[in-house]
Amino acid sequence: MSYIIHKSDNKTKLAEVPDGSIDQLTTDITLIGKNYSGFGQVLNENFVKLLENFASTEYPSHPVKGQIWYDSVNKKLKVYSGSSFVPVSSTTVSSTQPPSPNIGDLWYNDSEKQLFFWNGNAPVLLGPSYTDLQQLSGLKTISVLDKNNQTRVVSGLYNGGVLLGLFASERIELLNKNAIAGFSGEITVGFNASDLSGLQFNTTSTNAENLGGYPAANYVKTNTANALTGKLRVTTDAGIVVGVAGAANLTVNSGNVIVANGLQSKSLILAVKNAANIQENAIVVTPSSQSTTGIVAVDPEFTVNVGGDLSVNGNLIVKGDTTSINTTSITVKDKVIELATPSSGTPSDSIASGGGLILHGSTDHSIIWSNTDSLSLSSQAWNSTEHFNLSSGKEFKIGGVTVITGNSLGEAITSIPGVTSFGTQEVVNIGPSSIYLKLTGNTISTEQPNADLRLSPNGDGNVALIGNPRITGLAKPEHDLDAANREYVDDAVKSQPLFLSLDFTGSVTDTYIAGILELLVPVEEHNIDTIIRVLCNTISYSSGITISRTIKLFVITTVINSPRWMFVDGSTTIIP
Repeated sequence: MSYIIHKSDNKTKLAEVPDGSIDQLTTDITLIGKNYSGFGQVLNENFVKLLENFASTEYPSHPVKGQIWYDSVNKKLKVYSGSSFVPVSSTTVSSTQPPSPNIGDLWYNDSEKQLFFWNGNAPVLLGPSYTDLQQLSGLKTISVLDKNNQTRVVSGLYNGGVLLGLFASERIELLNKNAIAGFSGEITVGFNASDLSGLQFNTTSTNAENLGGYPAANYVKTNTANALTGKLRVTTDAGIVVGVAGAANLTVNSGNVIVANGLQSKSLILAVKNAANIQENAIVVTPSSQSTTGIVAVDPEFTVNVGGDLSVNGNLIVKGDTTSINTTSITVKDKVIELATPSSGTPSDSIASGGGLILHGSTDHSIIWSNTDSLSLSSQAWNSTEHFNLSSGKEFKIGGVTVITGNSLGEAITSIPGVTSFGTQEVVNIGPSSIYLKLTGNTISTEQPNADLRLSPNGDGNVALIGNPRITGLAKPEHDLDAANREYVDDAVKSQPLFLSLDFTGSVTDTYIAGILELLVPVEEHNIDTIIRVLCNTISYSSGITISRTIKLFVITTVINSPRWMFVDGSTTIIP
């Protein structure tokens, strides 16, 4: 018998499913008929669809009114209204405008961080009035604490997150701990500018109490006399003209500053007051066929006359035949004094020849440079008439390298031809770049590691010792041509193998022979491990005389800490 499926009102028939069949066209879940084989899988899939709320990129193809669908593209839960799927929530979070909003729906633009509502035609901005990228812009109500710890309200004007200023309806002395970022000082009635550099109102004001923070009365007027307490600046090259006839002129011409007297045959005077508070002329420039200038001089005697001390901070160039300096001393702060600089042309050695310093005394004491020997001086050299006495610790150098110190020659001195004798030397070092050989007292030593000390006579000459001296300290020789000391020779002799022949009658033991050896060849005259080969002739009598010969080997060894001859081998038998 078929199943009759009704809707939630229990009245409206939705579908009829015959026995043993399923219905996948009426709804988005599979309706199962009675006795349908494999109904378990279909039932489980229905549960999964309900659990997922039919999550998909496309809406369900057979929806029923009230069916919930999760829109996986917009990540939003929607319900079927009977004609379309609409969001379950009235708020949509998205970087783009929702496709089919209803009146009153909210949309939060998560990219710009702004909230809108739909009025039926278009989204209307609820706030904030600026986007996230634009940052805080416009008025913001701010609560502050005054010095009495009371809460006051001001309005902050911002642009792009930067405070432009504060509006206040009363004066507020701020509490120190309640600082406002971008603002410092007290808040007065009206608009208070922030700490932003260059902040100004670019518009015309009909009147102002202050300009630049100073009262209007402090500014210069053009129709009356003014006393200036600050700097006066004229921004044109026309400059300043002073006097009824325009005598004094201060102008600029192509960057050049000109101070001029505009009247004919009149002087230009720079006057000062002296210590007695009396005004006197410091500089007077008088016009004539040849103008004269006097600096602190009443009647200029020369073209330029200085009546007091003269300090020149720039270059001083004196042109003429003679420069006379009548002073007791000259102080020069410059590091270099140049001589023989020609007025024209290029300096040369011939011009410089004969130049230098001459100190007049009972006789002249001079340092003169000579290019040739025409002055009876060494050519191409500085020539001095006096000694040079250096202070202690100072050195003579050539090319920056020390050649002579107060008590030694410098390392740069590698040759001293012409020297025939030296004083007493404590140490003499010999070597091209580092010390190879050192002579110290009566000791000759090599300084390079593992280097040989060589004696090399010229030609057929020999190394000859005078006065029959001994050579001591010789090490054990290792090569055929090495010299040997007496100890080594004695030791070598005492270690040489020995040969002996003994005759015996009857049977003789090896111990007996060893005793004979200690009498004939005392062990103290030879070294341990010295060997001796003994030819033993043993004579026996039977039917006749028989002599048997055996070579036996003995060696000196230590037995109970005492050197003794000991038998080693006797296998070599000589048959007569």
